[in-house]
Amino acid sequence: MANDVTVTVSMSVKPDKLETMLSMIPDGLKETLGRPGVTSVRALRTPDEPLRLMFLNVFASVEASNAYVGWRRESGDFDQLVSMLSEPPRVEVWPVSIDPV
Repeated sequence: MANDVTVTVSMSVKPDKLETMLSMIPDGLKETLGRPGVTSVRALRTPDEPLRLMFLNVFASVEASNAYVGWRRESGDFDQLVSMLSEPPRVEVWPVSIDPV
């Protein structure tokens, strides 16, 4: 897994869009996991900040990550997601893994 890249996406959902977002997540994760180069997906939430979500996606490569983002943009999913957020999402790409020795 030395070439894997982890992408984190942190977002704050508009209060009136939270239930819609939460209902979309399970199918969205399944759809993401079915895309080429996607190794794993996970959505996280904390009771301390119920409007915040974190997605952890692992891709086989940076190229696979970029292809996935391009597909989401072309499909219109990205614009739909952004319309439900109270601020732009924070996306971070983590291409270097520090593994145990």
